[in-house]
Amino acid sequence: MRVVPRGITLSCTITSLNVYLRQLKQPLWGAALMDTRKKTASQELAHWLTSVGADTPLQHSNPASLYLASLQGSEASRTTARSVMKQIAILCDHTPDSFPWHRLDRATVLALMEKLKQKGLSDNTRNLYLSIIKGVSREAMLHQQMGDHQFGLIEKIRAIKLQRLAVGRALHVDEIAALIDHCLHDEGAAGVRDAALLGILFGCGPRRAEVVTIDIGKINFSDRAIKVIGKGNKERELEMPPRTIDLVKTWLEESGLHFGPLFRPVNRWNQITEDRRLTARGVYDIVTRRVKQAGLDKASPHDMRRSFLTYLLDNGEDLATAADMAGHASADTTRRYLRHQKRRNRAAADKIDF
Repeated sequence: MRVVPRGITLSCTITSLNVYLRQLKQPLWGAALMDTRKKTASQELAHWLTSVGADTPLQHSNPASLYLASLQGSEASRTTARSVMKQIAILCDHTPDSFPWHRLDRATVLALMEKLKQKGLSDNTRNLYLSIIKGVSREAMLHQQMGDHQFGLIEKIRAIKLQRLAVGRALHVDEIAALIDHCLHDEGAAGVRDAALLGILFGCGPRRAEVVTIDIGKINFSDRAIKVIGKGNKERELEMPPRTIDLVKTWLEESGLHFGPLFRPVNRWNQITEDRRLTARGVYDIVTRRVKQAGLDKASPHDMRRSFLTYLLDNGEDLATAADMAGHASADTTRRYLRHQKRRNRAAADKIDF
């Protein structure tokens, strides 16, 4: 029998181990860590659902319903909240009505946030989900369905810090003109309506959730002003430039409308709906469709607002005026649209010679 020295055996073992270790790739460790996090979040939610499974759902005082009732802003806010609560409930195989909102705790909310991250939701969207969860939990606490301590721990969960540059693009004034001309050349009431809608979005800079709140009775042509309902259910006044006034007057003459919502759906038979106002989603669909039809690069209703602010700032308006016209609570928000400041920064950088 051949005897192998102990030192050689140990050396071969160490060599084989080193080769094996070198074959391990770092992404595998990352994937393993991700799997662990997924299992941890899923296990936490499963354990929580098991512990509250025997509870009778709250019907008449469901904190989710109470939270929706507490929202005094636009219908768009309630629509967003309903959608968020539905997605949260679906993660746990529930509906918003059957989901045990009053039994949420800090660990469960953190697990939900991790699941949302795994689904690829952005930081901004996860902050929205967290805000609504806190709002529902607050209603549960106020109606004595959740303990103060339990709510306090949820309330202390910090939102993700965000510091993002403005996304999207600002359209050139020639693009806006081409877009409006395209609408006016379209036969039927929808074309005239869409031209007036675009004229207000660019000429006055409202949010799309604000533009749908405009009533004909809130338009004052002599003062060149339109009243809208903005964030926090606050009414504010928009200043209309001459071109916007012409487009709105043309739409009112074409439609024959004298009261009620300014912007309404138009069906395929060119009939204007009498008892419904255009929705914020409808505004989005109209703008994106018209932009595509006109052969322009992609743009959204918020890009119209961005174009409005960029135009003001590029033409020398001060930040305070632009912020007030946009309905921004802080001029810091408006500052992100300072395109001419970027040009000055670039010119200064070009002077750096080394």
